[in-house]
Amino acid sequence: MNAYIVVEGEKTEMTVYPAWLSIIAPNMQRIDDAFSLTNDSYYLFCGYGIPHIYQHVVNSVKDINEINSRGGSTYDYLIVCLDTEEETRTDIENTLNEYLEKEGIHPEGFQIVVFEHKVCMETWFLGNRRLFKDNPNDANMVEYLRHYNVKKDNPEDMESINPHRWNKAAFHLKYLKAMLAERNLKYDKNNTSEVVKPEYLRELISRYEETSHLRTFGSWYEFVKENMSKY
Repeated sequence: MNAYIVVEGEKTEMTVYPAWLSIIAPNMQRIDDAFSLTNDSYYLFCGYGIPHIYQHVVNSVKDINEINSRGGSTYDYLIVCLDTEEETRTDIENTLNEYLEKEGIHPEGFQIVVFEHKVCMETWFLGNRRLFKDNPNDANMVEYLRHYNVKKDNPEDMESINPHRWNKAAFHLKYLKAMLAERNLKYDKNNTSEVVKPEYLRELISRYEETSHLRTFGSWYEFVKENMSKY
């Protein structure tokens, strides 16, 4: 099985996805050149945000069509991962289809699979119940907890505490930083060392499997487990 993966962000996704794939699907080998695939390999490419990622997906479809037409090893999936932020999955799929139709390009011999982070990837990280402190000391975290308890309620449903200052994605990032700081841990888009740990991933999987929360994370996890992992 081979996958071509396009992600929205150039920092978080480019470090977290390879780390998580090495845990869930260690048989998958990352390649540096999309044209150099073998078996059980994946190529990871950054789409550099919205709206640029949509054109990159179009170009990726063109590349995969060319690669697959040559024979030999071929791609089975083009996986697109991006934040919903203030949009819906339907909005994302409609925009992607518009770009493909405008170029008159369609996948040949492979499937496009879209995985959205609702609201952003940091929203998924908020699902770690083990690291959540029920009685925080920091004033900001106390205020955030009064606004929404991400340990008890689904982080994907959390609105911004102040929409005029922060959109949902920006507030989810602030909440995550404050939550981890209560445990003397740090997170930013240049430092994902905590969230890539196997134990952090296991906590998110447990949250998904034991509750109805983190459904967008669960969709990605189930796909990887069923289609990419041989273990």
